[in-house]
Amino acid sequence: MTDQHDHHAPSLPGWTSEVAASLRSGLIEGRIPGRVVRVDRGEADVATGGDDVMRCRTSTVAKDVVAGDWVAIDPAAERVDAIAPRRTAFVRRAARGAHRPQTLAANADMVAAVHALQPGFSPRRLERELVIIHESGATPIVVLTKADLVDSVERDAAVESATAVSLGAAVVAVNNRDGTGIDTLRALLRPGATLALIGASGVGKSTIVNRLAGRELMREGEIRAGDSKGRHTTTAARLLTLDGDLLLLDTPGVRALALWESWDGLAATFADIESLAERCRFPDCLHDDEPGCAVVAAAADASLPSERLDSWRKLRDEMGELDAVLTERDRRPNRSRPRSGRS
Repeated sequence: MTDQHDHHAPSLPGWTSEVAASLRSGLIEGRIPGRVVRVDRGEADVATGGDDVMRCRTSTVAKDVVAGDWVAIDPAAERVDAIAPRRTAFVRRAARGAHRPQTLAANADMVAAVHALQPGFSPRRLERELVIIHESGATPIVVLTKADLVDSVERDAAVESATAVSLGAAVVAVNNRDGTGIDTLRALLRPGATLALIGASGVGKSTIVNRLAGRELMREGEIRAGDSKGRHTTTAARLLTLDGDLLLLDTPGVRALALWESWDGLAATFADIESLAERCRFPDCLHDDEPGCAVVAAAADASLPSERLDSWRKLRDEMGELDAVLTERDRRPNRSRPRSGRS
């Protein structure tokens, strides 16, 4: 790497020797490193050092760039020429039933699944989010917002429920009005790390951003009359640098998260079921109605909540249907590229 590249490196948010090594092949003469702050309509805002942000066009080889990506850019052409291999990637199935992946953000060290306690916490949605977070390679955190809108009994019940399905992930309840809980969340974050926030529209992600920053960086949606839901305020994933060398990826609210190839994420999220499965009579047990199934037996005696097994089956079937479609697509001639993943 040339002196020019090293000159830019120290002031880039999240820069490490590992990032430098991953970008080395892309830093040919005249290219400089950067980190993508935001992508919109084929153009990317790229942080290149200090407060400098350059608007760049995406090239054919870098058309799938997303917020959080480390890239090599041609400053003269104002173009992204290469994307470094992603350490982590938050990927869902594309919207509207398309059988292709959509990467929402890249290179997050931790991903916080944000849920509002009002109008109500959904353990089933959290399980789905945890599958994708585990599959991404990032560390999951659960943040329950709007604790000020419920009483202590409801708050504690939600924390207990979230803790039960997240299997060891940190769970933090945050009071949106006075900020109680933010210090607990901040203590989980290490300097130089990148935290991504995911969640439905109006759950309070912008409030979390502003509380962590100690100032208003994001506009907060007002509460709608009648249903206690906030309005959607983030329209594209955006990388923010907060005080204390903390990096935060705020993502748009999504109503539904369809799974992409996430078998490893499913296994990690339902490690309790994976553990029980080791005692099943048959090694290929599907945990439906097979004889000697330890998972079904645990659900029957309530040592495993039946709704958790139902959730696992639903997500398993969703993944199985996706596998079937992709396998059939693999058999078709003249496919543009091979598919990797579980067979």
